[in-house]
Amino acid sequence: MQQTIAGFAVLRDTPPKYWVQWLTLEEMVPLPPVHLMDCEIEDIWGISKDLLDEKHKDESSEDTNSPVYRYDWKELHSIAKKYHGGYAKLQSHVLQKISIENHEDLEWLYCQFIRNRFQWLFSYWLFGLSKSCAKQLQRIYLWWKRYDKRKVSCWGSTDCDVQYFASLHSITEDYWNGKLAGGDENMGIQTVENYFSMCRSLLAWILGRKWGRFKQKKVYQDTLDGVYRMLKVELQMSVVNHDQFWSAAKVQMLRICTLEDTAGNYVNWKIIDSLPCYRLYMMSGDPFYLEHIRGFLTRKQFISNWFLKEENFWVRNLLPENLFQLLEYDTKIYEERLHGDTMTAYLTRLIWLYLHSGQQLYIEAMKGFVYECAYASFSSQVYESGNIISPYFHF
Repeated sequence: MQQTIAGFAVLRDTPPKYWVQWLTLEEMVPLPPVHLMDCEIEDIWGISKDLLDEKHKDESSEDTNSPVYRYDWKELHSIAKKYHGGYAKLQSHVLQKISIENHEDLEWLYCQFIRNRFQWLFSYWLFGLSKSCAKQLQRIYLWWKRYDKRKVSCWGSTDCDVQYFASLHSITEDYWNGKLAGGDENMGIQTVENYFSMCRSLLAWILGRKWGRFKQKKVYQDTLDGVYRMLKVELQMSVVNHDQFWSAAKVQMLRICTLEDTAGNYVNWKIIDSLPCYRLYMMSGDPFYLEHIRGFLTRKQFISNWFLKEENFWVRNLLPENLFQLLEYDTKIYEERLHGDTMTAYLTRLIWLYLHSGQQLYIEAMKGFVYECAYASFSSQVYESGNIISPYFHF
């Protein structure tokens, strides 16, 4: 396949003269006979043009000033040894030639090789399987992943963006950058294979449970993310086999199921999955973070119960939609929404502080601010047709 050798395409431009220089030291070379001009043979083997036999001359060559000769490697090796006075002196000639030459092109090519060896092996692993195996791997590779459908549609073709495919998973991105198994591409790709073998087994196990799609997806994604976090240091040092992955996966699945049980329902589960404590519990398994999550959910329910009280009916009718949504129970608060001088940002900060600290002063400040917003909305409806913000607001 063309894409499997794309990573080494640049090596086709390697100066052949460089390699030929080293091959002069070999008597038996499994390559076709040499077909070079006399000056090139003289330069590479270090033998005088006068020693070249006319019977080896290529008569079809049009250049009479630099005739082309055709020699077997063994014959040239014999002439060179005799001319230099032995193998040791021939070797000395080669080393001297190499030492005075400019190696910038070769160094650049080696850098290309170091960079592209991962691309080549990754391409071969991802696209070089039989049709049935490749289809199964593609399904596993893209399962519950967000991806560009346009880029993925060219899977396995010669013009596909291999680096984009590598970026879809942390483990393949690390492999691409030489960060797996001490930078060894062969050991690294073995780790990648073990990882996706585990993905296949994990997916089969999850789909065998009578769970909703949300739970299936969440257990699958959170388990794999947790496994990678748990083994990341080890992955960088050596090969991590299938058994090690499964041992880590069992720990992560136990933690994710404990979090689901703590949440109580899917709505709560969606609310808490962005909490720092959620991630910290997945990383450590420390019960302290579970208690914090339980407190968070209790306080979130308290806000909802207060907001839905009958005496707050007028407040619900007067609040702007963006503030109303913040007080609903199924609303998730993201950290990036805590900044700014708007009413939404201010209320978000008060709710966030109360949910995470449980301190009474924040819930009281939140209630006062909500009432103030409702009064302001009522006043603006009665006295003004435009937007009026209460003079009591302090951002």
